[in-house]
Amino acid sequence: MIKILIIVFSLFSNAVFSSDEKAGRYFKDQPDVTNEPQVHFIYLLNKDSEDREWDINGKMEKELLEANEKMFEMTKGNQKFRYDLREDGKMDISFVRFDKQYKGNYGMNYPDAYLTKLGFNSPNKLYFAWVDVGHRDGGQGSVHHGYIFLKSKHNPSKNKRILITLHELMHVNGFAWPCTKGAKKSHKSGTIIGGPDGGDKYNLGSSLYNHKDPTCPDFKDSVFLEPTSSTPFNPVYLKCAMAAEVGRGISPDSNYEWRDRYSHKKLKKIKKKRTWCTYNRYKEFNNF
Repeated sequence: MIKILIIVFSLFSNAVFSSDEKAGRYFKDQPDVTNEPQVHFIYLLNKDSEDREWDINGKMEKELLEANEKMFEMTKGNQKFRYDLREDGKMDISFVRFDKQYKGNYGMNYPDAYLTKLGFNSPNKLYFAWVDVGHRDGGQGSVHHGYIFLKSKHNPSKNKRILITLHELMHVNGFAWPCTKGAKKSHKSGTIIGGPDGGDKYNLGSSLYNHKDPTCPDFKDSVFLEPTSSTPFNPVYLKCAMAAEVGRGISPDSNYEWRDRYSHKKLKKIKKKRTWCTYNRYKEFNNF
């Protein structure tokens, strides 16, 4: 009887998500074609969300490639993001559906925990999800996970989706840091690509990119850009080490000595409310 119940339960569980199994769809990160740090994308749905197949119909890939060309333009033809690719040359986009029903304007706590538990948690990758739900925000992001909400009123067009994706990817890279000139609440007025006071402008600004201050992180040095800078840093190791020091995160390397390089006085004054890291986030939840 117990075996029968187990089999029935298994069949029922598989049936709930069987409609998600479609040609060309991947539920896990596929084998990498490079060992270099890279950005991995996810098509994320609520438990009852309609599957509009953005991960397999080419629409998501096309817009993300356009976003990277915008990044190339903003760096004056010097760098763009290193995207995670499959062996067939296509972008490696994973499909994930939440195991619980979430409605309304949820924050990042549960998504961060759920995705890290599923294995989207390499310190040498940034993870960015296109979430096919409505939300009060256009997007959210922190080192090293980020999101945009496809049905948000803030994302009515391709241009807006690209703009907010690039904006949130800056946050997933740690910007703006407390030492970034003009930074306020993790933003830089008029820059960070369409952020507060930035409007619809594709703009990095000299205080973010190639700013000439070696004591403060420079976006050109992020290991997630290609070609890689001669003085690279990994924002996951840097931000998570900071977060671990104030008890608001878990560092992938507890011995990471970030102060030796980034010695700016504003980085030394770490505040708990301003320091966040999603690495191994699920370990901070008792029900995981």
